Amino acid sequence: MKGRFRRPKGIPVGKDGYVPEREIVRRYQEVGDFSDSNTDDSLILPRKLTPQEIEQWWEDPSVCDIEGIDTKDSDIYSVPLSIRGRKRKALKRIAVLSDRKESDRIKKILADSFTAEELERMADERSLMVSVQPHLRDCTGFYLRRQDGVPVPEIVLEEGTTPDGIVHEAVHHLRVREGRATFPTRNGVLDPAYRRLPKDERDRIVGREERETVAETVARTRIDPVESGYYDRIPGQSSRAAYLHDQEVISGSKALKGRAAVKAAERNYERTSISRAIMSSNRKGRR
Repeated sequence: MKGRFRRPKGIPVGKDGYVPEREIVRRYQEVGDFSDSNTDDSLILPRKLTPQEIEQWWEDPSVCDIEGIDTKDSDIYSVPLSIRGRKRKALKRIAVLSDRKESDRIKKILADSFTAEELERMADERSLMVSVQPHLRDCTGFYLRRQDGVPVPEIVLEEGTTPDGIVHEAVHHLRVREGRATFPTRNGVLDPAYRRLPKDERDRIVGREERETVAETVARTRIDPVESGYYDRIPGQSSRAAYLHDQEVISGSKALKGRAAVKAAERNYERTSISRAIMSSNRKGRR
């Protein structure tokens, strides 16, 4: 590979001198051809690569494969055999950085909570990355929408997060793709002007987005053993009681999908407990 005596411009490198796996996956999501992972190239590079060794692949991932990234046996793009058809094809475009068991669990939850058409929207263009970490300090998950410095949308989850937490972050992504998010965006990318808005305006945007996302998550999931931490912010009501109230009000504790889920959340929103939650742009919660 060329450039062996310099660090190619723009390629991240870790303290150990190798390009972090997460950055390799992000680059593949950004510029790669997802059909490339259906076959193995005659040249397969090892997973640990210096910036110099990965330079040609970084410019054009079709020139070769990287073991476990864009090869047929990649756990990152694996989908449980029970998921077939359009859902399987869409989920093969979503990267999940975790062990195979956790990846299968996450993709099964996504398949159960969204229609094939919704999954296709979520996996369109640069698709989506899901990173799993052993522990997150003050939340069970968060969503990074496309913006300056974030070329590929990403969900970060705490390992073992329940369906409510997984679906919540996926709903954020779907709302962006469908143009329903309250955040100002241009072609699915966060408008840089958002950062310059007054704090009270950002608070209003964040609060509305989180409340509506919680309501839609409730519509898509059955009763979860751990309700969203945003239910802690409802005055005069215990979090569990508020959550169970919303399950009944929004969907009768049924798990809906597609337009049925969206309409149920929108139609019943004003009657929910979560609509009264007090939130702030600089106060995080457990989702």
